[in-house]
Amino acid sequence: MHTQVRPTRRVTRPLTTAVAAIAVAAGLTALAGCSTGGADSQGADSADSAGSAVETPATAQGGDQSGAGGEALRDTGTTVPDAPAVLPAVQDRKLARQANIALTVADVDAAAAKVRAIAAAARGMVLSEAISSEPESPDLGGFSTITISVPTGALDETLDRLAAVGEVHSRNTSTEDVTAQYVDTESRVKTMQASVERVRALMGEATRLADIVSLEAELSRRQADLESLQTQLAALEDAVELAPIEVALSTDETALEDRDDDTGFLAGLAAGWDAFTTSVTVLLTALGALLPFAVLAALVGVPLVVWLRRRGTRPVPAVVHPEPPSA
Repeated sequence: MHTQVRPTRRVTRPLTTAVAAIAVAAGLTALAGCSTGGADSQGADSADSAGSAVETPATAQGGDQSGAGGEALRDTGTTVPDAPAVLPAVQDRKLARQANIALTVADVDAAAAKVRAIAAAARGMVLSEAISSEPESPDLGGFSTITISVPTGALDETLDRLAAVGEVHSRNTSTEDVTAQYVDTESRVKTMQASVERVRALMGEATRLADIVSLEAELSRRQADLESLQTQLAALEDAVELAPIEVALSTDETALEDRDDDTGFLAGLAAGWDAFTTSVTVLLTALGALLPFAVLAALVGVPLVVWLRRRGTRPVPAVVHPEPPSA
């Protein structure tokens, strides 16, 4: 029996060893596959990270250049949403704009006609116009000042069209924010309207004549205040919706330069001299108008005064009182 058991043990050990070797080999193969897959995924993640790292600076650079309209955005294909033309905070403001432009032209009359046509095309109107020309003296040329009013939204476009009429000597635009004044006036109008309605309601309930008269006077006063505020509000609305443009036309650029040079010591001296001469002229005119009346007064008044003085210097006769009789 021992001879049969020993061979069985000898055969069993090699089989066990072979099975263990196969299991170890299979485990090593599985570990190798896992490590290879992990390495591949790690490599892919590294490649993706590297790609994103490369794209990020390009995108950031393109974003920095978008404000200047650079070519980097078109090269990388990055799209940027369009910004609004006007911010809501700016769009809600009440802005009163005005402008002036000075042009040197070859013919003042023809240029003035073009200015009127431009104002009509912009749905505006001509507020004032003054044309001065010297046909007999071509060297003096001509000068014209035209003030037009156009919708505020068409101000810049109108200035561009006016600039094409002649050679631009000067061009200025100014903007005044009247939002606070507009809001305050609008609020006062609403308050005054409510006040007028309350007074009218009280008049409907009043029965005494004295109360009715007092309420009518108060209603008239508040109605006048309301109309004044409504006029101010309408003026502000016109200032916001319409923009005046003063157009100066001249065939001589020197005339425009003299017109622009209205500040400084010399300009102040000239303005003061003009005011002085104007005052002297008015005074002399008044004296000339009063001189005939002064002569007439002298002719009548002097003899009358002399006569009154002579009459006042006559001696007054003395009054003699009789003495009483002695006892």
